Amino acid sequence: MAEIQPFTVTIAGGAATYNAAASGDTAKCGPGYFLHAKNANAASRTVTIAVPGNTAWGEPNPDKVYTLAADSGEQMIPLLDEYKDPSDGLAHFTWSATTGVTRAVIKR
Repeated sequence: MAEIQPFTVTIAGGAATYNAAASGDTAKCGPGYFLHAKNANAASRTVTIAVPGNTAWGEPNPDKVYTLAADSGEQMIPLLDEYKDPSDGLAHFTWSATTGVTRAVIKR
């Protein structure tokens, strides 16, 4: 499992570092955290964020799935508190495939 270290945006600006997506990616989540994923592959990719726990009515929360279009598809995904795993306090991601996918976590 690889925890993605966030890039913090400041008034000075800057550029986030994008690394290859990996099976078992994790990251901090909560207000101001975003996952930015890019797909350079000829096939679309999906990223699934595990949503632990239950709703107030006892029904399971569905995991959240985002699609990255083929050839330069990207998504800016808010990393909500609801994604926080109680065992480690991190959001957990799975990818349909990692070839051609890069990602960064950005904190404002």
